[in-house]
Amino acid sequence: WATDKVTTSGAPHGMKLQADRKTIDADGKDLSFITVDIVDENGVFVPDAVNEISFTLDGPGRIIATDNGDSTDFTSFASQKRHAFSGKLLVIVQSKRGEAGDITLSATSPELGTSTILLKSI
Repeated sequence: WATDKVTTSGAPHGMKLQADRKTIDADGKDLSFITVDIVDENGVFVPDAVNEISFTLDGPGRIIATDNGDSTDFTSFASQKRHAFSGKLLVIVQSKRGEAGDITLSATSPELGTSTILLKSI
């Protein structure tokens, strides 16, 4: 018999940001793909969350696209504000050519507060 527990999520409470790569080359072409998961107060993923998230970036990089996987959402990929779909969002950050340093991506929502992730451009 399986002993795994099934955990049901609570209400959306925060965000978890995870980058596929935290270090990118400062060549103006390299990318980092950051997944944003909406989580409850216990850190459990909330699969039906649709909160609107705004993104800002500080440092030698730029947000080149956001997406949520919803084929009926016609928000521009260039938008720095987007609703979650099925509790998830994607942000693509690109380095700036010849500019190394720390890049801080912030995700903000009135209901969820602000979460950040630190990247390095080398």
